[in-house]
Amino acid sequence: MNPPPSSQSHFDKFQNFTPSHDAPFDKEFARLALSQNWIPGSQEYTKERTIAMREELKTHYFSSQHLDSTQEEPTEEEILQGYQDLCIEVGIPPCDTAAECKGNLKKKLVNIVDLIDARRTNRKVRVWRDFQAFRKYTLQKEHRISVDEAKKDGGYLASLLQRLRDPHGERIFRMRRAGLGRKA
Repeated sequence: MNPPPSSQSHFDKFQNFTPSHDAPFDKEFARLALSQNWIPGSQEYTKERTIAMREELKTHYFSSQHLDSTQEEPTEEEILQGYQDLCIEVGIPPCDTAAECKGNLKKKLVNIVDLIDARRTNRKVRVWRDFQAFRKYTLQKEHRISVDEAKKDGGYLASLLQRLRDPHGERIFRMRRAGLGRKA
């Protein structure tokens, strides 16, 4: 799938910044942060990065090219289609409801930036099998996100979060995969 039209990208919302829509997310966000004087590692930087991730995920999976200018939020049908597209992207058969899709997405280990980059750079997303390797990769300083911000605005990012800092996170993930315990 091709990158979104420039009128839809989060990066187009900033004056004095010319985005590159096929650049990897982290490279593009680093350029944006520099142009906005957001200091890497600061709370503001992490918050803005998480907002950008959420908006890019919404652009690539939860928006329609046919929305009229008065419609700001996706319809239930577009949300379901977005979650079905996410499922397909990570190798899960699409489900009949958004809730089922969300539950199944929790059973996969996918880095959110890698998922966004799959669409931005037209490549296949990496789906991890080893929880500890995924945890180590995702908890690197440059990969962190604001969990509170991730849960806002429809919770699109939250459906992909894993409990990586929780000492029982791997057990919770394994229980989800086995169909035991909490669904989301």
